[in-house]
Amino acid sequence: MESFWMRALDDAERAEARAKALRARFGESAEARCRAELQSFDERDPRRRRVADVFRALRWT
Repeated sequence: MESFWMRALDDAERAEARAKALRARFGESAEARCRAELQSFDERDPRRRRVADVFRALRWT
């Protein structure tokens, strides 16, 4: 169980770092760009989850 939480923490930290980089690069339009990228993926695309994590992190950073 501990490894699950460590992976979740690592995923969250990576998402937050990517969100901060996107915010620095695109400013206020970072959320819109991330949302557009998210919508471009198929529902079953594994990248969708990572982009969704970044999108949530953008909302909190």
